[in-house]
Formats: sequence, structure tokens, C-alpha cells
Amino acid sequence: MDNIIPNQTVFSKCLSFLPFEKFKCTSLDNGVKKLTTANLMRICLTMQLGNWKSYEETEERIRAMEGTEELFGLTSISASQLCRRVNALPSVLPRQLFLAAVTQLNELTSNRKGIPSLGRLHLVDSSSLLLGPTLGKWTYFTKHSNCVKLHTRIVVTDPGTAYPDMVIPSTGNVDDREVMLELVTDPHATHVMDRGYVDYKKMDHWVGNQIPFAMRIQAKHKTNIIKSYDVPDGSKVKLDALVVMGSTFRSMEQPLRLVEFTDEEGKEYRVVTNRWDLKAEEVTELYRHRWIIELFFKWMKQHLRLVKLQSTQPQGIWNQIFFAMTAYCVTLYVRLVEKTKKTTWKVLTLLRIHSERTWKSFLHELHRLPERKSKGRQKRQHPPNEIELHDAGVAIVKPVGVSTSSMAKYKKTRK
Repeated sequence: MDNIIPNQTVFSKCLSFLPFEKFKCTSLDNGVKKLTTANLMRICLTMQLGNWKSYEETEERIRAMEGTEELFGLTSISASQLCRRVNALPSVLPRQLFLAAVTQLNELTSNRKGIPSLGRLHLVDSSSLLLGPTLGKWTYFTKHSNCVKLHTRIVVTDPGTAYPDMVIPSTGNVDDREVMLELVTDPHATHVMDRGYVDYKKMDHWVGNQIPFAMRIQAKHKTNIIKSYDVPDGSKVKLDALVVMGSTFRSMEQPLRLVEFTDEEGKEYRVVTNRWDLKAEEVTELYRHRWIIELFFKWMKQHLRLVKLQSTQPQGIWNQIFFAMTAYCVTLYVRLVEKTKKTTWKVLTLLRIHSERTWKSFLHELHRLPERKSKGRQKRQHPPNEIELHDAGVAIVKPVGVSTSSMAKYKKTRK
């Protein structure tokens, strides 16, 4: 990060973090002079970082931006050609680019020990992206929806840092349990999952291989209590027991720990785990951290080009997913390396605002201290005054609580 080239733009610096020169595809690059595979991947990642909404907008931005010859190896490209190349780009290459970004984050966070008293966490869940009813028929899920899924594993290295280190895209009809063995693998991290991952055979496999996990189960899942443990009086924990899951028809071979508890709203939860070193209250906190992956999916859909898919072809969609995940990793990499207290969303916002300015000016703004020295506007102890209604000469206003007019639009006329 210290080797700043004078006048290097923000996008140029962000792209320099990844080894694009290693990505080549002979079949696609044969006879191509400008839009090589590496340049195509640079454009796709820049679309995510810059929030370029379509291939048509990308075409115009490349034409209008300065320095595109140095950045992408070309000064213009048609939207149709860009779409065709993205749909034909082998998805193993965007996945390798994503894994290269993950490797850099792993190196930065290797000495972080996760959540205090809980350790490093791996959160496993999936999220759906809807497609249209006509062009998305190949992703048929139900008669009312077509969708693709993102089976994702999030690494939590400390209370303020989480990032995806594995993503498996699929069609909507792929069950979460079909890919869970590929996501739950690390014996040095606790894997936290929701109710959709209950599979007795796989859970026995994790216990036998000493892979820590915690999973919420539904009320319908039967548990045979072997031994109950004492719980503190007045605790939110209602049960802490050694159990064997299943019935006489089908059951687990290995015993698990069952913790039942209620949240602040009185909602009941049942969590099974093979973490015997934790207190019952710590098991409840372990499951609460699963919410981080829900916030991650929400963040991705709100701030990156992930909800509105730019293609209806399978390979084009898989590529867009990996480029979006890579953009998140690059943004988090900048935040961690620069050791800023700003959020990842704030860093991404500044990257977009200063995209065509120099990296030096971006760093100046990123580390700029607030100029305000006062404590700011303080909260008052008494409620604010009621807003005085005023029509300002252009509106029709009526106080809250006053009944609507008796003159309805379709009022029956009396005969």
C-alpha cells in the first residue's frame, strides 16, 4: 500500500491489488488485441466497485473516462460485445480471482482470534436471487418463482471483521444440505448454521472428525435426553442437556449438546452443538452471531450489483456473483490495510466518489479528521414540539385523527 504511483487513480490502485495478469484463456484470447480475458475481468470488477448498473452504462463510462487505455487496455467497447464475452467467460477464472482476494484477507487476519470466549466462527447460509418468469425458467424453484442461490461461508475473525471465503452458486432447487460438507470443513473454527442444515449423517461425520458446529433445530426434531445439566435461576437458558437426536426410525450415532433458550421477545430457540467447553449462555451468544451473515447478504444486495442480474445465462450469473464478492473483499482489504475506523460501506462510498481522482487524494479523505469540535446536537429530555400544519399555498392538510371526508369518489346517488 505504500508504493503509491504519482497520479495513480483510485480504480487503478484497487485493480493493482489482484493478479489479473495471471488469468488467461487461450480460446477466448486467440486473435484478440484489446478485450483480453484479463482486461474483461478488470472491467467487470470495476463495474461492481463503481456501481455501474448495466453494460450500456459501462460502454458510456469507458468512453467518457480518462485513462481507460491504461486501465482496461481500450478506450471503447460495445455493450453487446461486453455481454457476450461475460457470458462466455469460464466461471473458474472469476472464482480464482475471488479466491486470490480471499487469500490476501486471510494473510491480513491470520493472527486474529475471532470472538472473545467463542473463537473464530464460520457462518454458513444461503441467499436467493430472483430471475424473471420467462428467461429464468432454467432456474425453476416453484411455480411462482425462479431463482439462483448463493451458498456462502462467512469468516468472522474479530467482532468487526467478516468476509466470505467460499461461495458456491447453484440453481434454486439445490438444497442447502447438498453442499454443506464442502462448507463445513475447518476443525479450528465453529460453524454456525440455521434450521435448514439438519442432516443426521453429516452431523455424525462432523462429530467424528471433531469439526465444531452449532445448529438451530426445529420443534419437530426429536431429541432423547440422556442427561440434564443445571442452569442458573432467572437465566434465559431453559435447558442444557446431553441428547441423541432422532427417533427409533432414524437417529444419530453421536450424542450432542442441546441448549434451549428464549430471546428478549420471548421467542424460543433450540440449538445443538458439539462445543462442550462453553457455558450455556455462551452457546446462546454463539448462535446470535449467525445474524452477521444475514447482514452480509443484505449489504451485498443493497450496495453492490447483485440483486439486478445483468445476464440470464448461467455462466454470466455465476461470473457476476464472483465479481461482486471480489469487490467486497477488495473494499474490506483497503479498510484493513489503512486501519481506518470507517465502515466498509463508508470506504466503498469514498472509493466511488474519488474513483477518477488520485489514490493520494482518496487516502487524504479517508483519514481526514472531523473538523467539528463541538459535541454536536444533543438529545433533549422532553419530546419535540408537534409539527405545525401549514399548506404553504400548495397542499391540502388535515390534522391527524380527523375523519376522512364524507364525499367519497364513488358515492351512491340517492334516487
